[in-house]
Amino acid sequence: MRNIGLYIHVPFCKKKCYYCDFVSYENVDDDMVFAYFSALENELIFYKENYEIEIDTIYIGGGTPSFVPAKYILKLLEFIYSNFKVKSTCEISIEANPESITKEKLKCYREAGINRLSVGIQSLNDAELRAIGRIHDSEVALKILSRVPLYFENFSVDVIIGLPYQTFESFSQTLNTLLKFSPPHLSIYSLKIEEGTPLFERYEEYKSLLPSEDEERRMFWWARDRLSEVGLYHYEISNFAKKGFECKHNLKYWNCDEYIGVGCAAHSFFEDCRYYNTSNIKEYTNKIKENGLAVEGKELISSEESEKEFIILGLRKIEGFSLDEFRERFGIEFERKYKSQIEKLKKYGLIDINGRIKLTERGIDLANLVWQEFV
Repeated sequence: MRNIGLYIHVPFCKKKCYYCDFVSYENVDDDMVFAYFSALENELIFYKENYEIEIDTIYIGGGTPSFVPAKYILKLLEFIYSNFKVKSTCEISIEANPESITKEKLKCYREAGINRLSVGIQSLNDAELRAIGRIHDSEVALKILSRVPLYFENFSVDVIIGLPYQTFESFSQTLNTLLKFSPPHLSIYSLKIEEGTPLFERYEEYKSLLPSEDEERRMFWWARDRLSEVGLYHYEISNFAKKGFECKHNLKYWNCDEYIGVGCAAHSFFEDCRYYNTSNIKEYTNKIKENGLAVEGKELISSEESEKEFIILGLRKIEGFSLDEFRERFGIEFERKYKSQIEKLKKYGLIDINGRIKLTERGIDLANLVWQEFV
């Protein structure tokens, strides 16, 4: 029996944010939500009937899972508990946004076995929130943050740097206010303006309102030091946690462990293959009805590709990866095979290597340049 992480995609939200390029659908009716959650159960049955697995992490992401009535989340988890072996130590996370979290939902989630909440705050500055199309304001966010610790010891807060109107002062105020609620985990993401999003279409309008790259990096490194002061250590490029509160599910991705994704647009990595489901919700529910699966693509990962993924994902972790582990996993010496890349990256001060290979602070800022050496 193999240990597996389970990702569940809930592609619904009240209103899509201007920067979001994830697969999600706005303001859907209850019939669609019902049909979708029924399809999720049917997709899970395929894995139950064909594999012996034990689930040790569950991550419910989106979209905005907290947007849908809690009864759907509870029923789905009951289905999983009834049909799969779930480890007693299983980390069960759900993403939630301030405007759709209620005391009742927090209570229901907790009673259903969810033990980790990831809250999308992004900012506590109302001008910044409006600029990226968030439908909550700082008052709502603060109200929710005061409630969450009453129900969850393990919760995470997401913030974004590089927002329109954002300054070092506004960001430091946001972070210092968030720390008053003692989150044991915090993620800091840089704003990405993706083609096809409303923010991309408004780029010319917002260009002059964005902080410079230097200002953004100043925010990040100040935040790293500030978080360290309160016991949140930097464990992945964008993630900080108190010891023992690292996101176990996301560590599966960075450690190249196996996981199954269910739902439209969900990805899986299983038995040396990468799978992805159709991103069209109607096509997804129809395919599940027909044959229990909605896989649109399958890619067998070669040993060479597996090597590269291990390097790139491993370097996302601040501790990097062990050269001994690399040798045991792939049967080759990292320093011998990648000698020229190592020499180049060390020359520019982007990596440290001493039994482990990891990014330097400069390497973290220029991580894309490091990864390009191994693509």
